[in-house]
Amino acid sequence: MTRVIEWLISLLIVAALFVVIALFLPATRTVSHSVETNRPMSTVNDILSSYTRFADWNALVNHDPRMKLDITGPESGVGAKLSFHSNDATVGEGSWELVEFEPGRKIVYALDTPGRGSNKTMTFDFERTGQRKQNVKITQTFDVDYGYDLIGRYAGLYVTDNVGEDMKLGLGKFSNLIATIPRFDYSQHDAEFAFVDLPAQNVLSATATAKRANDDIAVAMTNQLKWIEQVMEENELESAGPLRIVTNEFGSDAYGFDVVMPVRPEGSGPAGEQDASEEGDDVAAADGEEAAEGNGAAAEGADAEERIAKISQERVQLDDPFDAGAMPEVLDIEIKPGRNNTANPVVYLQVPAHRAVTTTYVGPAPALPRVRDLIRAWAMVRGAETADRPYEDYRIKIEDMLSDTAEFQAYWPVKVGNEMPGAAVQLVPEPVAEGKGSPPPGEEGDAGEEDAPADAEETESAE
Repeated sequence: MTRVIEWLISLLIVAALFVVIALFLPATRTVSHSVETNRPMSTVNDILSSYTRFADWNALVNHDPRMKLDITGPESGVGAKLSFHSNDATVGEGSWELVEFEPGRKIVYALDTPGRGSNKTMTFDFERTGQRKQNVKITQTFDVDYGYDLIGRYAGLYVTDNVGEDMKLGLGKFSNLIATIPRFDYSQHDAEFAFVDLPAQNVLSATATAKRANDDIAVAMTNQLKWIEQVMEENELESAGPLRIVTNEFGSDAYGFDVVMPVRPEGSGPAGEQDASEEGDDVAAADGEEAAEGNGAAAEGADAEERIAKISQERVQLDDPFDAGAMPEVLDIEIKPGRNNTANPVVYLQVPAHRAVTTTYVGPAPALPRVRDLIRAWAMVRGAETADRPYEDYRIKIEDMLSDTAEFQAYWPVKVGNEMPGAAVQLVPEPVAEGKGSPPPGEEGDAGEEDAPADAEETESAE
């Protein structure tokens, strides 16, 4: 009996010590880790305020790659919520909900996760660093409140080891992820970006390569376009959309591209429809008159914003579901050689339906390489992988491409379900060797030069 009493007294002493020690342990715990990146703040904000790339940087999925993730609420920002469920008992189920977002300053997530504690939050604080404040320091902080949960206070002794290690792993994965995204700040771009589904098309295409000088590029484009227009006339075709320039290679000395024109039989378009190319010419002419009568830089800026809004609205109307396997009716097209049996560079292609990321750009054409980089960065932040070749729809005449009011709709195809966009099908004739823009029949090698803009060498913009 004495031993039983001694045993009970010992238990009471241990329990008392447990309670006393627990009362002196912190009721809250905080763990912080930091990482620094040279990527723009917009890239950091968009990745951490959305769940699109959550599985690519957060360490949660490392515990169970097969866990089920369910996203509800808005795509990003306050109210966006990710719920997870794992059959692994050590992971369990819970959620992350974005409850506070101050772009460029702070993002706060409320966490509902297994384990003791309440009021769990994960906060990301941003601070600009570096010589010119171009870098971003990201500090991730986990806070938990145990209150009078004495066992929870003891559990808090291990927060640094379990949650802290996950934070360090997640920030390491985040650094690797963000390093793959081009270092371009798309938040400075005036127009919006969007994913669109584009229908299959019949097109005529001619390949060219020119020196990286504006006049050479314009001459090559003009020559190939004249070949295409000749084929259209001979086959009674009309344009079914604006002129398209597809970038094949953008080197330091040369620019390789395809001049592409969507086509259809004459008179087969919707009643009352005006060809996009003609509309672009009218807009360009109107813009030229406005520029001549302009009231200064402020007025031109307002005009540019209106044009961007107008084109963006037209683009959004294309965003409809599409059948990736549907192809347009094959046209009966004959492509004849030029005078003296000159090789005709034009080919007839069917371009399959595809998904692309797009934006509008108003300004001189030499800035288009940078716009392409902005498009790619924006798409990658949202989990899309660009594929194939970027291209632009020209809503102006080639000779006006250096104008401050020149309008372009830039596109870059993206993979859908990790599948590459379908390849264009060439119907006639056999491919011809790539080369400089061939002069149209009956014209000399400098055809179109009198209309080509002569300006400084085209250079790629970079940040």
